[in-house]
Amino acid sequence: MNIDKNEVLRYLGYKQGKTKISSSMLEKIDYYISLGITLAEPNTCYRILNKINFKPKGVELPEVELVLPGQDISNHLKNCNKVCLVATTIGRQLEDKVSELFNHEEYAGGTILDAVGSDAVEKAADQLQEELKLKAKKQGYHLTWRFASGYGDLPLDINSKLASVVSANSIGITVTESNMLLPQKSILGIVGFSATETDTPLADKCAYCNAVDCAYRNRSDKCAKHNGKD
Repeated sequence: MNIDKNEVLRYLGYKQGKTKISSSMLEKIDYYISLGITLAEPNTCYRILNKINFKPKGVELPEVELVLPGQDISNHLKNCNKVCLVATTIGRQLEDKVSELFNHEEYAGGTILDAVGSDAVEKAADQLQEELKLKAKKQGYHLTWRFASGYGDLPLDINSKLASVVSANSIGITVTESNMLLPQKSILGIVGFSATETDTPLADKCAYCNAVDCAYRNRSDKCAKHNGKD
């Protein structure tokens, strides 16, 4: 697994040209990137659904009696003939180590390793995306990028249903009563198969997230819908 050091720095709040980092801190980051790679246990699963019904306020997946509510997911899948639900996790080892570091008051190390975990699960999900792209191509389709609950108006409370349909528990993912995923470094996503569009690039997911004040945002302005864009 390759970890993007620049992404780790972004998760840590680093702003290029503004934030100064000592050489000792860079060495510490390199150390925890190496450690994170050894602790991460990437695992994925997915399920392809062959029928989509578009409703006035969402998308229906009749094979599994699931409705994805909201206009944003409808827009995302508008040119698609199939939907693939995906689940990705890097397991509990890394998170357990983060907890251990914090318990021993090694706050810098814990924070860095947590950031490494965030990039690790994204990289695992991206790798699955590439595998699905090849599968889709053989069937004459192109993929959309990965959409998730919490993006736009797709609510977090859809997580339990998504997890059930994709059998996320088979790779150790559970959903809490507050709709959060455990292990925390896990992803549930929705990918569209389109026969008419070219492959869409990995979009700026921050533009679809409602947490406009999040420190991890990779945009300095507000999200697109707050800028008067669709």
